[in-house]
Amino acid sequence: MNKDLKIIAIETLKILIKKSWSNLSIKQIKVKSRVKLFSNLIKNKQELLNNINSYFDYNLILNSKKIENSKSKDMIFEILMMRFDLLQDNRKAILSIFKSFRSNPKELVFMIPKLLISVETMLNCVKISSKGIVGKIKIKGILIIYLTTFLVWIGDETESLEKTMTFLDNSLDQIEKLFKL
Repeated sequence: MNKDLKIIAIETLKILIKKSWSNLSIKQIKVKSRVKLFSNLIKNKQELLNNINSYFDYNLILNSKKIENSKSKDMIFEILMMRFDLLQDNRKAILSIFKSFRSNPKELVFMIPKLLISVETMLNCVKISSKGIVGKIKIKGILIIYLTTFLVWIGDETESLEKTMTFLDNSLDQIEKLFKL
């Protein structure tokens, strides 16, 4: 991820702590980030949203080096929880975005291709194959688990994300045999 896109993502998340996604404007981010080539990088709010997702992917790749080689299911659990920890660090901003999805769900639909790439990135981080038909099924299955766990995370007000971890672990247990994780 280039430096300017990182700055844009960080500034967007900072602004979203106090401002709702629906009231956020590209111009505000452009002014706040002071990135000279902003207009070449971000043209609309969907690109801004994708950039935030890429920022989380970037940080996840950096942090994934800490994951020890173990059972596939355990490594998937670890990488997904790392992502939830990144979301947790930006909880107010993420909740601001999520609240806008309730009134405008098409924004989430437009994000699905980017989220599929994120899941593939997570699998690659833990050296689990995402190639072929089986790989594509794994990606889609893990995306479903990620999204349903995200809904639990939204309501999880425990400091340790206990509810989120339990739900994620149970969900991965249920598909472990199916995917031969």
